[in-house]
Amino acid sequence: MAELTVRADLGALATIADFLAAVLAGSADETVFAVQLAVDEACSNTILYGYPGGERGSITIACTVEDGTVRVTITDDGVAFDPLTAPPPLLDVPAEERPIGGLGVHFIRTVMDSVAYARRGDRNVLSMEKRRPASP
Repeated sequence: MAELTVRADLGALATIADFLAAVLAGSADETVFAVQLAVDEACSNTILYGYPGGERGSITIACTVEDGTVRVTITDDGVAFDPLTAPPPLLDVPAEERPIGGLGVHFIRTVMDSVAYARRGDRNVLSMEKRRPASP
């Protein structure tokens, strides 16, 4: 298992993407893209909304690749928030009429094969899995 801990700051998103690219080296491009997109969306939401008042905590990303499955766990010390309770976005409404927000969680649900949330003590734990396509 590879693990990275960063300060909950938007500047850390590039470091997180590079970390995932290194861990997923050799995986299909679509797998790397899906995992990076899901993790970027989850971490962006944590950074933007998980620390009201301006204080900053940390985000830890743990990633494993085994048995054809990528498993990612994101742990943060932000305010409690279960992204899986977010309502689905109104995709059948013109963009200019939609409320702002909600697409990130939709992207996570769409590109990952499974997503689970738990609150453990004072930490949010988001676990995601992506099955890698079989080699030809």
